[in-house]
Amino acid sequence: MPPSAVSYDQQFLEGLVLDLAAIDEGISTELGLQILVAMCCASKRADLVPSLFQNALEKADRSKDSILELFDSFRETINMIWPFVCVPQVIPAALGLAGYLQSKGITTLDQNKNRNRPDFTQEDTELGKATRRSIYKASANNEVFEMLSTFYGDFAYALNTVGFGYNLGCTNDYKLPLPAAELIVTSALIALPATRQAGSHVKACIAFGYSDADITRVAKMAEKLAAWQGYNLTPINVMLLAQQARSNLKVA
Repeated sequence: MPPSAVSYDQQFLEGLVLDLAAIDEGISTELGLQILVAMCCASKRADLVPSLFQNALEKADRSKDSILELFDSFRETINMIWPFVCVPQVIPAALGLAGYLQSKGITTLDQNKNRNRPDFTQEDTELGKATRRSIYKASANNEVFEMLSTFYGDFAYALNTVGFGYNLGCTNDYKLPLPAAELIVTSALIALPATRQAGSHVKACIAFGYSDADITRVAKMAEKLAAWQGYNLTPINVMLLAQQARSNLKVA
């Protein structure tokens, strides 16, 4: 991180999560923490994530089971967002968490719970295509993937197989429904900021049943995190995107 980067502020960061989850049951505190992890990575502050992890453990019993349960949640967040925000954005978080586990004598993981397959299969590719269609059904931007497939076939294959198949398509196997996973990815894109991609994913969240108010709170959280770091994000017009999403769903 740059020398001018703001220092970790537990009260401020925990307040973001509490504010996000306080209004209704659309976003739980657990999901709010995953959203904050995603935003920190996207805003080039993945170094904050290990401290978030340790602070979250203060509310648990710090047993090995509690540590691994929370690690699973953080790991899944990192796994979902890295194709969308870039590998260097998440490495400080990934290594920091791994280092903490090692410091507690945890040097291996249960292979039945760990994403540790040696290769990918055609099933991953087909799952990725289906997951991608489900996510973008409210976006009306099929031409984007047609262009990628035509001119960047290997990129499109990797994105379908890994990003949408193995990463996002399998989240339900790890107790995270696809709508919640999509909200996490959307939050990362808002914080990045990747304006066009964020807009498409906001529409996906609306299609998955999140309310305009839910998405607005996520966007406001990203704006507060950016302001805390000394810069501003261009506000996202959630109401307009929601209207477009609902219109596209009627046509589809």
